[in-house]
Amino acid sequence: MADATASTRIGVIMAGGVGERFWPISRPDRPKQLLPLGPSDRTLLEDTVYRLGDLIPRDRLVICTSRTLREPILQAGLSVADDRVIAEPARRNTMGAVAWATAWAMGGQGLAPERTIFAIIPADQHVGDVETFRQNVRTALAAAERLDALVTIGIEPGRPETGYGYIEMGDEPIELPGQEPAAERLYPVIRFREKPDADTAVKFYRSGLFLWNGGMFFWRGSTFLAELDEAAPEIARVIREMAAAMADGDAGHAEELFAELPDTSVDYALMERSRNVVVVRAGFPWDDLGAWDAWRRVAPRDEEGNATYGDPLLIDCRDCAVYEDTVRAGMHVAVIGMDGVIVAATPDGVLVAPVDRAQQVRDVAQMLKNKDARTGGSDE
Repeated sequence: MADATASTRIGVIMAGGVGERFWPISRPDRPKQLLPLGPSDRTLLEDTVYRLGDLIPRDRLVICTSRTLREPILQAGLSVADDRVIAEPARRNTMGAVAWATAWAMGGQGLAPERTIFAIIPADQHVGDVETFRQNVRTALAAAERLDALVTIGIEPGRPETGYGYIEMGDEPIELPGQEPAAERLYPVIRFREKPDADTAVKFYRSGLFLWNGGMFFWRGSTFLAELDEAAPEIARVIREMAAAMADGDAGHAEELFAELPDTSVDYALMERSRNVVVVRAGFPWDDLGAWDAWRRVAPRDEEGNATYGDPLLIDCRDCAVYEDTVRAGMHVAVIGMDGVIVAATPDGVLVAPVDRAQQVRDVAQMLKNKDARTGGSDE
């Protein structure tokens, strides 16, 4: 067990996605994490920085994004230093973001992996109870420090959901000395489960032993690398070599090494293969803001179940999601007699679709991108 008192905590916010399922408001230069898609007026990225609060010192908070999004994030006015907004050389899924941030901390900042605790959080999630979130994160950080395990946070299922991955946990909680809030919150992970079919989702929901995979990770740098040596040794090698290149000031070589990484997720490359994983059973409301149906769940709703943004006019509508971002164009949006429909309007595009087909919006974004490529039009 490592010495927790000598640890340095680093917070990594993953903010590299485009959010194609939020077309037309989410664009390549203004992705969903830079939009106010929660119940507050803050953007999703601002909300994530706020939630981390006093958990991580501000000068130890890092935003990991893409090269095309670094400048928009710098212009967003976040209370994060410019040199703490780092850009991956290319898109390599969540494993690429974690690998680049780890190498940056070890090589660029000179932090010893055995004395560095990472908290890795996505920028596109809704959390309904910030103080409970912070309590649960404190438990996760303490577990990473004291147990030398890979730690994640699992979400209590609110419904039999087929769109999320699941975590199967043991039925006996883990004791964490000196951490009272950990009581009945920390459990061993039996295994990770892929997105289930409807019948399996009902079984998971009723069992009480399955949690939604929240995609949040906490670990000591040395523990992460040791587990990665077993699960994906080539990725571990690349991380160490990138760190060495950064320590030598050779950014070009670090980028060349990054190109060797596979395009894969942390879950697939590491978490699903490790036998040294524990989970904090979350006590806060949560939603993965992946598409318009999720936005309707978390946004304030009227008596008829309609979620709105801007100043749209709704007449005799129920359970709709209507997002009006047309002020600069002087446009108005009106919806009459609709049930369970998404209407999203900007000066650049208008979407109308059933809420239960929200996932297909990504197909629209891809088809329009291909169409623009053929005709030579804009890809925004």
